[in-house]
Amino acid sequence: MEKLTKMDYFNRILAYAHDEDKDFLRHEMALLEKKNASRSTKPTAKQVANATIADSIYDAMQDGQSYTIAEIKALVPELAEANPQKVSAIVTKMRKEIRVSREMVKGKAYFTKI
Repeated sequence: MEKLTKMDYFNRILAYAHDEDKDFLRHEMALLEKKNASRSTKPTAKQVANATIADSIYDAMQDGQSYTIAEIKALVPELAEANPQKVSAIVTKMRKEIRVSREMVKGKAYFTKI
């Protein structure tokens, strides 16, 4: 199944809409275009900070050694006050970037530097 955007939905509805509804749909489409044009593509300050933390995690990990989230948290001083959910989110992003691999052993997740 293809993923449709709001604009795709509006275009589909526009094809079957009555004449009095078409003006409303075109107005909504114009508002959506205006909103999308003003959107910033720069990363937020928090995203930049998390990327820096991800680099610190990667540098602290040793090749061939597996780590749990708690062990990763202990490796990096910047994560001393962070909760496990934040560490897990950062490591999951690293996994999507193919910087670490994830392995389940007896129901516990272990991450290894690639």
